[in-house]
Amino acid sequence: MLEHTRQVFDFAHDIAQALKLDAVTQRTVHLAALLHDAGIVEAEKKFGSREGKFQHITGPPIARKILEEIGEQPRVVERVLYLVGNHHNFDRVDEIDFQVLIEADMLVNLEEEKLEGDKLRSFIESFFKTAPGLDMAKRKYLGGV
Repeated sequence: MLEHTRQVFDFAHDIAQALKLDAVTQRTVHLAALLHDAGIVEAEKKFGSREGKFQHITGPPIARKILEEIGEQPRVVERVLYLVGNHHNFDRVDEIDFQVLIEADMLVNLEEEKLEGDKLRSFIESFFKTAPGLDMAKRKYLGGV
């Protein structure tokens, strides 16, 4: 799980940097990447499942505690909680920070999917909306095409 988080963070950082996002948005992306799966263990305990809908319930309270302990700005806290509590709900993407987070997460998670050939290409071309995320996905999964 730590390796997954590190990889998501690295991709999120690289995408945010390439997009030249402002400092607050980059901080939000970084914190959300670090905390996006904070609810996995608790979801497993409470619901017997790591499924996204359960992570969305258990993750935000854990993330809130951490963010408040480090004295994070209230607006950043609320935004990160929204991202943590919705990062599997792709239809709720409302701002660039959310798009960056889900692209970074998908860059890692796509390895586990059973998509190949045209299905993989089609998924990548429809899912990735940022130019850097799309470029990274093509390089990683389509050989740079």
